[in-house]
Amino acid sequence: MKHLSIFVLLLSLAVFFGPSIQAQSVRTALQWMELADRETDPQKAIGYYREVLKIQPDGLTAAEAYHGSSVVRSLPAVKAYREALEDVNQAIRRDEGPAKYYAQRAYIYIQLSEYERAARDYQQAINRAPSKADYYSGLSYCQTKHGRFDEAETTAQKGIDLNANSPYAYRNRGRARLRKGQVDVAIADFQTSLKLKHGQLFRVYCDLGEAYEQKGESQQALKYYQQSLDIDPDFPDALVGKAQLEQKLKIGGKTGALPASNFNGRRMALVVGNSDYKNVNSLEGQPRNDAKAMQKRLTDLGFETMLVTDVTREGIDKTLLEFYKKASKADVALVFYAGHGVQHRGENYLLPVDAQLKNPEDMDLQAISVTNLIDAIQKQEPRYCIIIIDACRDDPFSKPPGTTAPARKDSTRSVRLSGVAGEQPRPVSQGGLSRGFKRIHVENSINNCYVALATAPGSTARNGPKENGYYTAALLAHLRRGRRIGDVFQDVRSEVIAQTQKNGFSQQPEYIDRTVEPLVL
Repeated sequence: MKHLSIFVLLLSLAVFFGPSIQAQSVRTALQWMELADRETDPQKAIGYYREVLKIQPDGLTAAEAYHGSSVVRSLPAVKAYREALEDVNQAIRRDEGPAKYYAQRAYIYIQLSEYERAARDYQQAINRAPSKADYYSGLSYCQTKHGRFDEAETTAQKGIDLNANSPYAYRNRGRARLRKGQVDVAIADFQTSLKLKHGQLFRVYCDLGEAYEQKGESQQALKYYQQSLDIDPDFPDALVGKAQLEQKLKIGGKTGALPASNFNGRRMALVVGNSDYKNVNSLEGQPRNDAKAMQKRLTDLGFETMLVTDVTREGIDKTLLEFYKKASKADVALVFYAGHGVQHRGENYLLPVDAQLKNPEDMDLQAISVTNLIDAIQKQEPRYCIIIIDACRDDPFSKPPGTTAPARKDSTRSVRLSGVAGEQPRPVSQGGLSRGFKRIHVENSINNCYVALATAPGSTARNGPKENGYYTAALLAHLRRGRRIGDVFQDVRSEVIAQTQKNGFSQQPEYIDRTVEPLVL
């Protein structure tokens, strides 16, 4: 009898509380969305957004859930950028209207070092929300990364006009002005950004360090680099800027050079040689020879190497993704490229063999941005990265119709259009591309990054008289175990100048040393 009474009581409670229990266990899509938006644990939030999508996989609510999931996946604590990109693409497929979707995708592209794609999305966001000052600031950042400094300054100014209290627009205008050599007005912009409480003051102090260094005021530069490091002791750009400036000041006789490190852990190398181009002039096999010889040399130096030759855009994209995974946290990550290279609107590009150069505006879809490549490798966080480019440095779009490249084996590694889909080669209008690479500016996200180039900005590199180009031949002569990498590139530069002058012209390699620690091979 007692057991029967307990059963009746439980049955009564179930009848009374049943509806509320059911309401808690079966939530609506909007209730899951509210939970996700409030959740501070990223994985739980993503799970809640997935519950929304189980209930409502399409429509505006689904678009918002995908957008929310994308934002969470791209948080600094998560950094699942590829998954975040897929999420925001799903949001845009369901609703093409909201500006914030394009701004979110632009942010992801920046994290993936794809600045031209980011710029296009910021422009889409501006088209939908032209009064949003932050979008102009983001676009200005991308334009500066790709060397379009005048555009970047104008875009940042629009952001300032919309919101004169935005610290980010002032910083981005200052960055553009600094790259143009307008140091004093750049400093004024950085100081304004500080006063307006920029969210990452260590970056602005580092900008001021670079500006005063460019101005020749070394002590002021050191002070600002140190202020940056006082806030973030591990900020690579400030670490490198301060260390290198101190080394320059020691030339007067204070102390010796830093001790070198062997970096004898995992060494990864990607070696690319493109010779047989489909739509521009062939390079007669020399870049392919260069790549094969470099692969052998790097293997002898302890590198695990990936070799690709005559690779298409699709092929190089897949190869780079594989290489980035392998290069993650490596001691040394190295990329060697031999083949055609061009400059377009302030940015430098490496050409896959299937590049169809009908429209210069599609260059980022046809070719590999050098800036993107440098930044993407650094984001894999190797201890040391090296990028070596033996490229032609010539602009296919600036060649007049009917121009052909000489067939000599020691000819310039320059590009001529052979006609695409029956079309004749076209010259580019004023303001288009120009001869040779533009000067490269390296921003550090790791402590050691070295970029070596076959020739100076505005000049072309040459095929050599034998199996290899002049630059790669010199590299093979000097790239030896036990040597400091800086000494290697100095010797390579001297040898290329000497060898090319013997043959009636001058090719002057250059290198960009943005490192704290010397590397011994």
